[in-house]
Amino acid sequence: MKKLLIIAVAVMAIFAMSVPAMAVSPSTYTFDMAARMLTDIGWQSRSGEMTNSGNDVGSWFVNMPGHSYLRARFYSVDKNVGGRIELGLASLQPSATVSLRYAYGYWRVGKCRILAGQTDNWFGSLAYHVRQYVGLNENSHLLLFGWGFLWPHRVPQVQFTYNTDNWGVQFALEEPRNKGTWAGATNVDTTFILPRMSLTFMFKYGAFMTHPGILCVKHDYEAGAGASDESWDTLAIVLPVKFTAGAFTLKFQGHWGKNFATEIPFYSTAWTGPVLNGSNVEDTTVMGAVLAGEYQIGKLMITAGAGYENWSNDTWATNDEITRWGAFVAVPYQFTKNFGIHPEFSYYKYGDNPQTGSDMGNEWLLGVQFRFVF
Repeated sequence: MKKLLIIAVAVMAIFAMSVPAMAVSPSTYTFDMAARMLTDIGWQSRSGEMTNSGNDVGSWFVNMPGHSYLRARFYSVDKNVGGRIELGLASLQPSATVSLRYAYGYWRVGKCRILAGQTDNWFGSLAYHVRQYVGLNENSHLLLFGWGFLWPHRVPQVQFTYNTDNWGVQFALEEPRNKGTWAGATNVDTTFILPRMSLTFMFKYGAFMTHPGILCVKHDYEAGAGASDESWDTLAIVLPVKFTAGAFTLKFQGHWGKNFATEIPFYSTAWTGPVLNGSNVEDTTVMGAVLAGEYQIGKLMITAGAGYENWSNDTWATNDEITRWGAFVAVPYQFTKNFGIHPEFSYYKYGDNPQTGSDMGNEWLLGVQFRFVF
């Protein structure tokens, strides 16, 4: 794995230096490199409902979470054409991985931009994310994803954006993440009546900003002999709000939709997907919200937030809904421009199993993230 990391860094550096010779004159574009190296150290505790032994279990962890990265950005001299390549770096021994985070190019014409490649977009924008950082490799906790905050992840897409200083609109045609079928279905061909699409608006006024949007994808299934053809949708509507007044920032995101499983990452594949009930597909409704505040005092920040999720489906045996919530408090401190630490405590309540009515447990993490950003 060490060799793979060295090769990845070398390839990016060689590519960045050799592009002028292979493609265009060096005077027609510029580029820059950036990196983020993060390391978590902390303690994770899970209640007996979540363990194999049936007892509460706690354990130390030290790892490099997967939102560490190596980045290269390219710009034409007039800044109207550009691109970005970013590799994610993660280490949770005995394995370490390199993944693709971003790879896209764009062209600006006046107030319009056309972009093609792998990226996220305005829908579920990370401009509204809460500062909950510790524990990505420990049960995938990051930014309260799936615990009140919806983020559709980076996928290959073609997007068109028109924006001014105060408002804008963006449409994206995207690759679906969920290309499979429901559990247990056989002899089924998956097609898409409508591919994944998102439409998002932007409004800014003084200290206020919002990006309301809608995402949808429609799956169709051609079934074999003796089975019925079915179709189902993944739909998500999101309303984020950000308000900044001096040293204080308030962030909110609310969402509603159906059948998030796999298409929207960090949501339970067991409880947020459609359910095949006989020959009919029953949608699972998903709604939630997250609220967080941040207060900056020089190099120190005090921040806290909480998220809530409610998932419901009429086919579940005992209860027709799951309610779960998570919360965190953190006190990040920035020693220098390039180095800071992020102490954090977070707690997660998983709610009751809708099939049995039994408690699915709780979990808490206490840790510190060391953050080197260049």
